[in-house]
Amino acid sequence: MRLTATALLTTGLLLGLVAAAAGQQTPTPAPPTATPAPAPPPPTKAERIADRAFALLAAWKVKAAENLLAANEQELGTTPEYRAALGYLRAAQGKWDEATTLLRGAAADKPADPGPQYYLGETMARRQKPSDADAPWKAARSRATAQLEAFPTDARAQYYLGAAKARLKQFAQARTALEAARSAGFDPVLADYQTGFSYILEDKWQQAVDWFNKVIATDAKFAHAYFYRGLAYGKLDRKDRMLVDMDLFVKLAPSAPEATIARLYLQR
Repeated sequence: MRLTATALLTTGLLLGLVAAAAGQQTPTPAPPTATPAPAPPPPTKAERIADRAFALLAAWKVKAAENLLAANEQELGTTPEYRAALGYLRAAQGKWDEATTLLRGAAADKPADPGPQYYLGETMARRQKPSDADAPWKAARSRATAQLEAFPTDARAQYYLGAAKARLKQFAQARTALEAARSAGFDPVLADYQTGFSYILEDKWQQAVDWFNKVIATDAKFAHAYFYRGLAYGKLDRKDRMLVDMDLFVKLAPSAPEATIARLYLQR
C-alpha cells in the first residue's frame, strides 16, 4: 500500500509539472498582417485631360474632344499625354500620317504608358492595316502588365490590358481585366463597351447585344455601340433592329470610317 501511494504521489507531481510547463509555453504568434498593395500615383492634369479626350473619341464625340484639347493646348500641348490624345483626334479626322507621328512620339516619350501604343494599334486598324496593328497592341499589353506588377490596383492599366487583350483575341483574360478595371473605379461605360466589343470579336452575338444595351442605357450618344449592336442584331437575324441601329449610328457619326459600311446595310 505504501508503494502504491508513493507511486500515485509521484505521478501526480509529474502531471502537475507537465501542466505547468504547458501553461508556460510561448503562445502561437498571430499571422503577419498582409501588406496592402501600393496605390498608383494620382493622375496628373495632363493624364486626366487626355483620358477624357480618349473617352470622348471612343464615343465618336469628335467636336467635344477637339474643344477640350484646344482649351488645354497652351498649358499641356507639349506633354506626351496631350500629344497622344491629339494624335487619336487626328485619326478620327482622317489625318492618318499626323496621327501616326504624334502617337509614336508620345509612346517613345512616355515608355511606361500603354495608352499611346493601344491607340496607335487602333489607328492602324482603322487604316485597314491589321498587320501593323498587332505590334502596338502587344506593346500596350506589355506596358499595362508591367504597370500592374508595380501597382496591382491601377484601374487604368487594367483597362488597357483588357482592351489590348481583346484585340489580340485573348477574350476571357480581356474580360477579367475589364471587370477589374470597372471594380477599381475606371469609367464603366468604356469598360462595358470594350466588353461588348470583345464578344463581337468572338462572334458571341447575344452577349454583345446585352453589353451594348448597357452602354446605350448610360450614354445614348455612344455612336459605335449602335454600330456594333447593329452588326450583332444582323447576325441574330433581327434585320429590323439592325437597320434602326445603323441609321442611328450614321446620324451620330457620319464621318466615321464605319459609316460607309452602315450606309451599305441601309441600302439593302
